[in-house]
Amino acid sequence: MPFNQKEFSTPPPHPPVGTPQGSESALPWYSIAPGVWEFLLNGDAEHKAVLQWWEPNAVSAQTEPITHTYTEEVCFLRGGLEDVTLGKAWGIGAYAYRHPGMKHGPYRAAAEGCLQFVKVVPPAK
Repeated sequence: MPFNQKEFSTPPPHPPVGTPQGSESALPWYSIAPGVWEFLLNGDAEHKAVLQWWEPNAVSAQTEPITHTYTEEVCFLRGGLEDVTLGKAWGIGAYAYRHPGMKHGPYRAAAEGCLQFVKVVPPAK
């Protein structure tokens, strides 16, 4: 998928809390886990930039630390997340860089939820 220029000054409204997964009313957001939604800004499954919305107090679908084969960069825009394994929370303005294979999570969203910008970059070939 080619990258396209997109601009907006206010993020598109995220689905209301409790919106069922796969609900047409959530579009252009799509669910990646119960209570966790993404809005594709650009890219494809392998190399993408998304807004990610965690409903208040949502928890990761997995219960063990997460690893992946890509680089992930995250910037928190609203609310926050707690890394349950580390017992450490991040909030507005926080930034994380996660290299391939790095263990992180699972997560729990703050009482107000969490809106974050996430960039995924595949490993160099």
